[in-house]
Amino acid sequence: MFDNSVTDIKNVYEQLKDKYELLLTTTSALDEGFTVDYPIIVAKAHGQILELYEDGGMFVMDVMDAEQTMGTHWHPYEVEHEVKDIVEFMEGKSDYKMHPFKYL
Repeated sequence: MFDNSVTDIKNVYEQLKDKYELLLTTTSALDEGFTVDYPIIVAKAHGQILELYEDGGMFVMDVMDAEQTMGTHWHPYEVEHEVKDIVEFMEGKSDYKMHPFKYL
């Protein structure tokens, strides 16, 4: 269904790194319970955290509160959508419909 690669994550980072404070790291370095190691972009703004990574050929965009107790996610289809979503986040969009995380 999706045909994305980890190089797309790096492409998004390269397009935005000079305009916004973004961190390009790996999921294992975040120590958030990821079971595989992927490149990930992390951004923080207006009391929220955004994470963009690729998993199984699909982009995953997560937005959560600073305490990481509530969040939402979606699957952008291409680089242009990720860039647009990150720009909106960094420039003040904060009205995401979040749900409590359920820890098992």
